[in-house]
Amino acid sequence: MTARILFCAPSSGTGKTTVTCAVLRAMQRKGLKLAACKSGPDYIDPMFHQKVLETPSTNLDLFFFPPQTARALLRQVGEGADLTVLEGAMGFYDGIAMSEQASAYDLAVKTETPAVLVLDGRGSALTAAAVAKGMRDFRPDSNIRGVVFNRVSPMLYPRLKEAVEGETGLTVYGFLPPLPACALESRHLGLVTAGEVKDLKEKLQRLAAQAVESLDLAGLLALARTAPALEPPAAALPEPVGERPRIAVARDRAFCFYYADGLALLEQLGAE
Repeated sequence: MTARILFCAPSSGTGKTTVTCAVLRAMQRKGLKLAACKSGPDYIDPMFHQKVLETPSTNLDLFFFPPQTARALLRQVGEGADLTVLEGAMGFYDGIAMSEQASAYDLAVKTETPAVLVLDGRGSALTAAAVAKGMRDFRPDSNIRGVVFNRVSPMLYPRLKEAVEGETGLTVYGFLPPLPACALESRHLGLVTAGEVKDLKEKLQRLAAQAVESLDLAGLLALARTAPALEPPAAALPEPVGERPRIAVARDRAFCFYYADGLALLEQLGAE
C-alpha cells in the first residue's frame, strides 16, 4: 500500500506529535494497519509513535542518506500497511543552517508525500488563512494539501474552517480542542520521552476518541491514497561479511537515541 501523509507545522510546539498520535491511534482503532516515520534526527517523537503502534518507527533523514534511500525505507516500512503517517520536525521549511535541505518540506518533495499543516489556532482568526497560504505558497512544490487545527474551540472552528478554505482553497480536515489532560510535556530540545509521561496510554486513548469526533479521518485517508507509488530500490545490499563482528549497543534512560533501521542494516550485513 502506498497511502501516506505528512503532518507539518510552521514551528515546533504547534502540536504535530499530538495530532500525529491522535490520528495513529484513531486509525488503529478503526482496524487499519499503520506505519509511522519521523523526518530528520529526532529520536523522541518516534518513541511516542512506538507507544501508539507498539511497533518500531522509522527515521527518514536526508542528511544521513540520499533521497533514494529515504524512498526505499519509506516503501519498506509501509509494506503491508494501510497508511503510513510521517511527522515533520521543527518548522516545515527548517533544514540545515537556515536552508530547506533535509527539512520536512524536502522530505515531502523527495518522497512525493501529501502534507497537512497543523496550525495552533489560539489567539488567531483570519490571520490563520494568511499563515496557511504563506506556508503553502512559499515554495510552489510544497505539497501542502490541507490543514488541521490544534487547540481550537468547537465554537470557533467552523469560522476558521470557512476562512481558510475560502481564502486558500486548502481543505481543512478538522480540529483538536484544548485538551490539558492530554498535553505532552516539553523541555529543552523537545518533548520528554514517552517513558517519562505518566498515564500515556490513557492520554492516547482520549486523544483518539477526540480525533474520531472532530477530525475528518476518512478525508485524511483519501488524501493519503493520492500519493504515487514508490518504486522498488534499484541497488541491492552488499553480501554479508564472513565473520560476525560483535557491536555493543548501550541502551538505558540516557542512551536511547538510535535509528532502528541502522541497527537492522548492520545485522543484515552480518553484525551481531
